[in-house]
Amino acid sequence: MNKYTLYIGLNDKDTKRQQLDNLEASKIVQNILTEKTGGGTIYNATGVYKHDDGTIIIENTLRVEIVAAALEAVREAIEIIKAALNQESIILQTT
Repeated sequence: MNKYTLYIGLNDKDTKRQQLDNLEASKIVQNILTEKTGGGTIYNATGVYKHDDGTIIIENTLRVEIVAAALEAVREAIEIIKAALNQESIILQTT
């Protein structure tokens, strides 16, 4: 059985700032996950990364674990979450 872990940064891709608070974003993700994959576990996390220009970004992040779901359902959920939260990308890790 595969476990899928999503890392969803909460900064808006256009404004580069968080537009939705963690709880509101988590509820949106929760609804999409339940509909598309049957559910998952959502954790609050902090992401940190460096842009090519050296700028360091610290970002509120949702870490989502999904088990017993088809990869295609997970990918479909990712696309819907990206649109709902205005994200450029979501990291998908498969174990």
